[in-house]
Amino acid sequence: FLFCGADPNASWLDGCVTLDKRGFVVTGESCGKCGDRQALPLETSLPGVFAIGDVRAGSTKRVAAAVGEGAAVVAQIHSVLSANQP
Repeated sequence: FLFCGADPNASWLDGCVTLDKRGFVVTGESCGKCGDRQALPLETSLPGVFAIGDVRAGSTKRVAAAVGEGAAVVAQIHSVLSANQP
C-alpha cells in the first residue's frame, strides 16, 4: 500500500498560511484576517485561499476524499466571492 500524502510538500507556504507542527495546511480555523466572519471549512488562515486533499491538516489522505473536497470547495469559493461584491 503506497501512502502518498504522509509527508506534506507545503513548506513553501510557511509564513503565508498556518501550517500545523507536521507541515500540513490548517483550514477552517478562525483568523483575525477574516474580519467579522469565521473561516470556511476548507479556507486557510489567508482569507479567500483554500486547501484540499493530502496537504490539508485533518484530511483522510484518500483520493476520493480529495475529489469530494474539490467539489465542496467550489461552493465555498462562490460564497467568498459573492460576499465581496461591491
